[in-house]
Amino acid sequence: MRTTISYLLIAFLSLSVGSYSLQADSPKQSYDRGYKRHMQGRHKDAVKHYSKAVEKNPSYVLAYQMRAAAWHTLKEYEYALLDYGKVIELGDDTFKAVAHFNRGLVQYDLGRYKAAIVDFSWAVSYNPRITMAYVQRGLAKGRMGDKKGKVKDFVYAARYGDSEVRKWLEQHAPHVLERK
Repeated sequence: MRTTISYLLIAFLSLSVGSYSLQADSPKQSYDRGYKRHMQGRHKDAVKHYSKAVEKNPSYVLAYQMRAAAWHTLKEYEYALLDYGKVIELGDDTFKAVAHFNRGLVQYDLGRYKAAIVDFSWAVSYNPRITMAYVQRGLAKGRMGDKKGKVKDFVYAARYGDSEVRKWLEQHAPHVLERK
C-alpha cells in the first residue's frame, strides 16, 4: 500500500513538474513552437501555440499576425479577421500595412469585395509599394464590374515594379502604360 502511494506521489509530481515546464514557457517560446508547426503545415497546432503566446503577452503583434495566417489557411475566416484586426490595433505602420493586405485577402475569399477593396486601399496608404495590394484591389474591383478601376490598379502595380503585371498590360492594354 505504501509503495502504491509512493508511486502515485511520484507520478503526480512528475506530471506537475512536466506541466509546470509547459506553462513556464515564455511568449517567445510559445510563438517559436507555433511558427515551427506552421512551417510544417500543422496549422491547428500552430494556432494553439500562438494562442498561448498571446495569452501570456496580449500585445504580441507577430503572434496575432501568424495566428491569423494559420486561421486563414484553415478557412476559419472570422477568426482570421479578428486577429488581423488586433494586429491593426496594436501594430506599427508596417504591421498595419501587412495586416490590412492579409485581411483584404480574407475578405476577398469571403466574397466581400467592397470590404476587400477598403483593406487593400488601407494597405497601400501605409505602404504604396505593396504591389500585390494594387493587384488584389484591382481583382476585387473587377469582380464588382469596375473594369476601369481594375486596369488602373494594375497600372499602379506595374509602375511600382510588378513585372508580371507589366507584361500582362503590355500584351493586353499597352496604351494604359503610356499614360501618366
